[in-house]
Amino acid sequence: MEKLDTSQRIAMLLKENNMSQKDLALQTNLTEGAISHYLKGDRIPRGAILLNIAHALGTTTDFLLGKTEKSKLLESEKEIEQAFKLIARNAKSLTAEERQRFAKIIFS
Repeated sequence: MEKLDTSQRIAMLLKENNMSQKDLALQTNLTEGAISHYLKGDRIPRGAILLNIAHALGTTTDFLLGKTEKSKLLESEKEIEQAFKLIARNAKSLTAEERQRFAKIIFS
């Protein structure tokens, strides 16, 4: 079986998720032109852009980069991802004690 590249993996997940390029562009705050370049393989998304695309498609950056064949996040992984986002958004308002409690949970 031929290994898929990043553009093919994005295209595959768009189809699986019944999403258009426009849908992906809106969810990632990218232009449709940028999405088109990623799908053609002219460009490879990096860093935060790759992470945003992975999140919008319900997958991991490792899958998009071909480091794993597991394309879907487990429900528990989605919940963890949502919790991290919530914590990150509210990090400034957390007390030092709350931050320590979260760190203890995360690293245990």
